Amino acid sequence: MLQHRTRSSLIRKRSAAHKVYVPATARQNQYLLIEVKPDSLLTQFQSTYPQTIPEQFYQALTASFFQMCAQHNIENASFIAKDKLVRVIYSEEQQVIETDQQLLFLYNPTTHQGRQRFYDPQRWARKIQLLFLATGEDIRENAPQFHQKITQLITEFVKQNGLHLNEIEVKDFQHLTYDVFAAHKGEKRTQPHGFRPIEQRYLQQQLILPAQRQTMTFAIANLPVTNGLLRLCDIDGDAMDPYNPLYTLIADRFTKLARQYNLNHLAMVANGRIPIIRQSDEDSIVPEGELLNLGFDTHAINGLLVSQWDASKLVETIRLVFIASDHNCSHRGYGRFINQVTQVLAQLATQLGYTKEKDTITLRVHQHLMHQLPEQN
Repeated sequence: MLQHRTRSSLIRKRSAAHKVYVPATARQNQYLLIEVKPDSLLTQFQSTYPQTIPEQFYQALTASFFQMCAQHNIENASFIAKDKLVRVIYSEEQQVIETDQQLLFLYNPTTHQGRQRFYDPQRWARKIQLLFLATGEDIRENAPQFHQKITQLITEFVKQNGLHLNEIEVKDFQHLTYDVFAAHKGEKRTQPHGFRPIEQRYLQQQLILPAQRQTMTFAIANLPVTNGLLRLCDIDGDAMDPYNPLYTLIADRFTKLARQYNLNHLAMVANGRIPIIRQSDEDSIVPEGELLNLGFDTHAINGLLVSQWDASKLVETIRLVFIASDHNCSHRGYGRFINQVTQVLAQLATQLGYTKEKDTITLRVHQHLMHQLPEQN
């Protein structure tokens, strides 16, 4: 009897290690970004209207696109022909911020709706992007239905406009965002998450994805630069690289703690650039203006450590990136990986003197899926 109880206790303990108890106030986002190569469609359009200009072409497409959105009851969608990176972040205020390289959509899925278009009337874009923002409650639970709804819409859009399936790429992005130390600020309510891979979650609800697909899971923590943090190091304001001691200290402690938990695909970014994470057959680091493109081979065992900072510049936020590799996912999912990330952040915060009751370390967990539009029977 004693052995039975001990074994049951061990099973419960192992199961608990794969569950993540996130604050009930965690914010959920999902959006689908459909990328269209418009070459054949443009050729077809110009054969009918030889003197067409970009504005006429995009107006015709947006009319067709928004009509289809209305038919499928899609409440928040955008037509984009800007050749810019599209990013989506939760916000209580709905707005779109455009920079030289980005279109940043801020929205609250429970309250915001709308249909917008973004293009240059005089310029042909290399690609067209159709953005669908999930709306309503229970975003994560309803993710398979939303994915299926959008792929059905796009399939009809392809047929109606004479496109080809190999010209369409479907990208499904899902985020869960929360303060790692919400409990220390009085938020005691939690909700359990197993962080199963997207294909497992979708299959459980009878949505079968194409065999050819790519998935990726990673987490980005925003570490605020506080006065307490600055007091950890002797910063010489007259030096060419005054903040090198600070960034070196954080990078060393971050790396040491992460590797204690066998987290080996890492990045620390403290130069004002936005890290853009992609899966790649080879690890890569490509700075490009306001962006930092990071390619990670998640099949690799040794991992990649990226340290990118500007020692002459003090940033407001240091971004710590944790990439889930193949060995970080069990049949239960990525729950243990997220728990390990949380433990690293908790220990790092203690070492760096953060006050958990006051300071906020925001963790955003990303799960990405990419595939081409499936062939139709």
